[in-house]
Amino acid sequence: MDFKAKIEELRAKKKELMASAQSLADEGKVDELNEITDQMEGINNSIKSLERLAQASGQEADPVYDGALRQDGESPKSQKQDDTRPFASLGEQLKAVYNLRRHGIQDRRLQQVNNAVLGNNEGTGAEGGFAIQTDFAGRILESALERNSLLQRLDRYTCSSGANAMRWVAVDETDISSSVFGGVRMFWASEGGTVPATHPKLREIKLDLEKMMGFAYATDEMLEDAVFMSGFYSTAFSLAADELLTGAVIAGDGVGKPLGWLNSSALIAVPKESGQAAGTLVGNNVIKMQARSMPKGRERLVWVMHPDLEEQLPTLSISSGDGSASKFLWDPEGGIRNFDTQRVLGKPVIFDQNCASPGVVGDVMLVDPFQYILLSKGSVKQDWSMHVEFLTDQMCFRVVFRCNGTPKVKSPLTIKNSTKTRSPFVALADRR
Repeated sequence: MDFKAKIEELRAKKKELMASAQSLADEGKVDELNEITDQMEGINNSIKSLERLAQASGQEADPVYDGALRQDGESPKSQKQDDTRPFASLGEQLKAVYNLRRHGIQDRRLQQVNNAVLGNNEGTGAEGGFAIQTDFAGRILESALERNSLLQRLDRYTCSSGANAMRWVAVDETDISSSVFGGVRMFWASEGGTVPATHPKLREIKLDLEKMMGFAYATDEMLEDAVFMSGFYSTAFSLAADELLTGAVIAGDGVGKPLGWLNSSALIAVPKESGQAAGTLVGNNVIKMQARSMPKGRERLVWVMHPDLEEQLPTLSISSGDGSASKFLWDPEGGIRNFDTQRVLGKPVIFDQNCASPGVVGDVMLVDPFQYILLSKGSVKQDWSMHVEFLTDQMCFRVVFRCNGTPKVKSPLTIKNSTKTRSPFVALADRR
């Protein structure tokens, strides 16, 4: 019997019954709802029985299981299978490791993944570990980047599997008052006249990949539930990578981690107002911060603030010229009853706990995230691994993510006819 196919069939039937039950509940049909509930309980019992039977069948089998699902009458040779991605889920792979370590049940798919990822012919990897199937690792990393509204706005690059660094040639300009690209100019020329030659000024940006690492332990009871393991560990590592990487992009010191814009020489800190109370944010602050941002690319600007400042936004305002009225600068999307997305001066606000505490420089920033480069490893073949250890009857999983980041600009920009510099990274100075 194809246990997996039968179990999936029962789960699909259960899903259909659940949809019907919701409709009956809305209509108040209690008797019919009870009948469906009984059917669902029967399906749950059948699924449990099939799972126990499948496990018992696997423990008694001598041949090595190759993980292939075949149609009746189909020979193993005719089965098409991706040797590098034989597992259907992360939890399924973790369960295979558990079965090998605790019950001695060999699953050929573990060796297939190790061969593809680690390039060896052993059933286990270094230190008694197993490589995580690459599409699962990639999905976790992508989730970490895509779920974060700040990280997804960065200028992201991918490093090839054979490289550990990347180099860019960038324009080195600090003054655009009379030229662009660090020296390129145009002139008005009379008929037959000539103009001097100009040339751009360039600089090289080099990023070496740094390492993010995490460990997680799982008990035997956890490993027995493949569905739980898939969801739990994928979510846990995604959230952990999200949090650590966001903190580095905002305030990293560049030593073994990305250089954050708060520690960049391009950062501009706008002074507080005269007599401004400690830890406060006032209308003139945000007006002056926007005035110091880059003249171009303002459609990409976002506010990044500590969550504790949120309660001050609804009262953020400036007085009119004659002082007779106030103009509010806070604009929640959807109105006062629905402001999941808030705006100040028309720019979206992103709240993040990695910002400095209220009153400390870095608690509120106006940034152009696209002016920040994020480099990550294109291939996860050598960067994600799972190791199994006998520690207090638990298994240990190690996750390694290679990445780095840096601001594109290295100093504020001087513009024509102004004594004030501009930058894609503007913060409010200390108010303590």
